[in-house]
Amino acid sequence: MSKLRYGFVCAVLVCAICSIVSQGKDKYAQWKEDNCGIPDAVSSMAMNTDQHLTVVANSKEIEDKESFARMIIGMCMENEFHSIKFSIDINGYPSSLDIAVYLKRSDIGEKEPVCRIRYIPIDYNEGYDIKNNADQYRLYLDEKEIVFKRSGQYRGIICFDSPVLKDLY
Repeated sequence: MSKLRYGFVCAVLVCAICSIVSQGKDKYAQWKEDNCGIPDAVSSMAMNTDQHLTVVANSKEIEDKESFARMIIGMCMENEFHSIKFSIDINGYPSSLDIAVYLKRSDIGEKEPVCRIRYIPIDYNEGYDIKNNADQYRLYLDEKEIVFKRSGQYRGIICFDSPVLKDLY
């Protein structure tokens, strides 16, 4: 009888350990995504040629929001988000961007965005797009205009493999 009880206890322990390990893997994968530090667009909605994005920073905090905003606009210009790509073959690049930024995916719908980024043309009636007419745009972070120069002044921020993004920074 004691061997039967010992076998039963061992089987329960093995099942419990497998369950804990399985849940741990899932939680680790989610933690790793939430803290990888690489921003990603998780939602996109287009109205005419205006683009509304939801972006997650995938980090605990954004230390320099202005640099982060510049990086996000650069990623939009180069269509370099992992989860979402602009359909530029049909309508071209967007004429404006309105971006809500959250720290992690689970914050969406639960918390307010940590910041809002807008990249809008000086004159809406000219048919500009964010890629080919960048000198005609203004960058706003939480409704405050910030400088967005396009000639290499922002090196040292996170740079990806894109040669154009490296030139932006």
